[in-house]
Amino acid sequence: MSESNRPEESRGQSPTALERPRGRRDFLKWTGASAAAVFVAACDDTEVRTITEVTPPDTVIVNPPDPEYAAVTLNFSNNFGVLNYAYALEQLEAAFYTQVVASSSFSTTFSEPVRRVLVDLRDHEIAHREFLRRAIQALGGTPIPGLTPNFTSIDFASRDSVLTTARTFEDLGVAAYNGAGPLLSNDDAGRTLLTVAGKIVSVEARHAAAIRDILSPRTSAFAPASFDDALPPGQVLNAAAPFIRNRITATNVPSIG
Repeated sequence: MSESNRPEESRGQSPTALERPRGRRDFLKWTGASAAAVFVAACDDTEVRTITEVTPPDTVIVNPPDPEYAAVTLNFSNNFGVLNYAYALEQLEAAFYTQVVASSSFSTTFSEPVRRVLVDLRDHEIAHREFLRRAIQALGGTPIPGLTPNFTSIDFASRDSVLTTARTFEDLGVAAYNGAGPLLSNDDAGRTLLTVAGKIVSVEARHAAAIRDILSPRTSAFAPASFDDALPPGQVLNAAAPFIRNRITATNVPSIG
């Protein structure tokens, strides 16, 4: 077909109906291609040209902000600070054992006797957590918010990963209770709470011994020392920090001579 016989619209004066942009996306593509063509035509044919076509995006992706976790302050100037400290640790342990038991690989990772122990530990830790939460409320205090655990470093399909983490949590819990006992007030209320804490820590010590015996059966590992550690809150919270997404700060911690 000769140039004179072509329709007017096909001579480059305007795009055909098939070429015209039909929406925002086509418009951006069409205008981008046209701009590139005009740029090439305006250049000297003898020049060496490198053209980088930049296509404007028609979708803007906005990444959601990182979730914010409630910051927690434990004020050890009164008994409520000590109770909330214990409550925080019981939240961590209860969440851990709950996830252990709920894991899809729980029945294949652990033998039936070990599964029974881990289910018992879960139930004990939940009971401790709920007791402390209700005790704080009954005494007129305010429980700290629910903590968000961070268990990304734990392989719940690995027997060794779960049991060594359990040993860490149980040993840390015992040391925390032992270290926090002297921080309770030296009055009737404080002595009553110390008695309750003593009952909880004795169960936590049994947990630690059970986990240690599972890891190293029929050895002295179940009770490696004559006395358990007693650690101050700062040291305990630093050890627990990798497993908790909330930032926990301890204030007014009395020095124990």
